[in-house]
Amino acid sequence: MWSMLSRRPALRALCLWLACLLAGSSAWAQGAPKWPSKPIALIVPFAPGGSNDVIGRALAQRLSKELGQQVIVENRAGAGSVVGATHVARSAPDGYTLMFVSGSLATTAAVQQPPYDAATAFDGIARVAAAPFVFMVREGFPAKSVKDVVSYAKANPDKMNYGSAGLGDSTQLATELFNLVTGIKMTGVNYKGIAPAQLDLVAGRIDLVVTTVASIRGTVTEKLPMLAITSAKRAADMPNVPTVKESGIDYAVDVWWGLFGPAGLPADIRNRLNGLVREALKDPEFLSFLKNAGASAAHSTPEELNALLRSDIELWRKTVDAAGLRQK
Repeated sequence: MWSMLSRRPALRALCLWLACLLAGSSAWAQGAPKWPSKPIALIVPFAPGGSNDVIGRALAQRLSKELGQQVIVENRAGAGSVVGATHVARSAPDGYTLMFVSGSLATTAAVQQPPYDAATAFDGIARVAAAPFVFMVREGFPAKSVKDVVSYAKANPDKMNYGSAGLGDSTQLATELFNLVTGIKMTGVNYKGIAPAQLDLVAGRIDLVVTTVASIRGTVTEKLPMLAITSAKRAADMPNVPTVKESGIDYAVDVWWGLFGPAGLPADIRNRLNGLVREALKDPEFLSFLKNAGASAAHSTPEELNALLRSDIELWRKTVDAAGLRQK
């Protein structure tokens, strides 16, 4: 009897401790800060003014409104998106550092050896938009279709050249992929951006440029012959421009833009952001903005974006290796 009585205070103390522990856990769960509780940094790994920056800022404004917290765009340019992407890859996966980037995330990984594994260092949230490239040739170039381009290049080996926005840029790799698919050889001329390449095309110093629709709108390049677009289907706003595939060439590539976070981003944050992007792409005003930017809505699930990134990395690495473009 004495032993049992002596144990009761200890049992009561244990029960009290457990009750306090449970109550504390519940209170912590109820009082834990909800995301987002502070501003979010949206890293754009390119300088202001380009398509990544322009579309990223429009999306940031939309997300700020829906989340009730500022989504602040930070331009961290350098090394073909490596500087900004490295910052994101090394950030905490807490939803307060995100990245808006184009498919250059894959092309850069194919050419360079960045300090991260692009296929695993990021969690895809949602693809936002996509756009075709367009084949442009100089005035007077003897081709009225991409099939004519192939015929000319084969009849004049090593005499045809093209301009790109630089080593590893999507404009270069898209053209080199065309070389590989068709078995032709065009000599690449790398510029510091696509604008000077387009100016040289207008001046007749180079023969061809594969660029985005957005980059030619409102410029003198827009008056040059537009042979084809690279998407699988014709563009609604350019119904008279055929696709490359319509020439019997098995070739289709797009530029895309997407929202990413560091690897390990919580599923609830990722899914919430994906839903907000999906809703933004139903807004006529946002859709009109994308159209004016030369793009169109192209929503995806996080899993689809991750798969797209990995497949693009594989495609561009094969292209880079075949063309001998890899940096050492």
